[in-house]
Amino acid sequence: MATSLEDDVEPNNQDYYSLLNVRKEATLEELKSSYRRLCMLYHPDKHRDPELKRQAEQLFNQVQQAFTVLSDDHARAIYDIFGTKGLEVEGWEVVERKRTPAEIREEYDRLQREREERRLQQRTNPKGTISVGVDATDLFDRFDDDDFEEVPSSGFPHIEINKMHISQSIEAPLTKR
Repeated sequence: MATSLEDDVEPNNQDYYSLLNVRKEATLEELKSSYRRLCMLYHPDKHRDPELKRQAEQLFNQVQQAFTVLSDDHARAIYDIFGTKGLEVEGWEVVERKRTPAEIREEYDRLQREREERRLQQRTNPKGTISVGVDATDLFDRFDDDDFEEVPSSGFPHIEINKMHISQSIEAPLTKR
């Protein structure tokens, strides 16, 4: 082969359908056929030139990744909705395999919101305190004397909140640095 293998497929191409040269509605059989053909073409052992071998290895790995994703119905549904970015999201390992694309989209959006909230929490470092003063002396003083006959008619001790203090603080950068 005298030409560069990179002319066939861009190394950073993330469109798995075009990488495998199949339509978006391709069946598993069509995927397998294309995968086998491309594996034979780009297998690193088929090339002697070190540069061509390196390029073939990159393309071979991309073809394998594309086939792995598109041959798995669950991963394919995620890929069809969100692309490769959707496959890289943390937390998908707990997603059930029998979800519809709409449910997968909702789960993805929820995970994105949680990730954004965690990032915001880390940037602002919010802290809050609540102090409450409770007067519960009646709870302990009511049976001090030895005469138990004078139990109040309600039977419940008088407990009151006599002070409360709430404070909140956040850290925010004044500049973008």
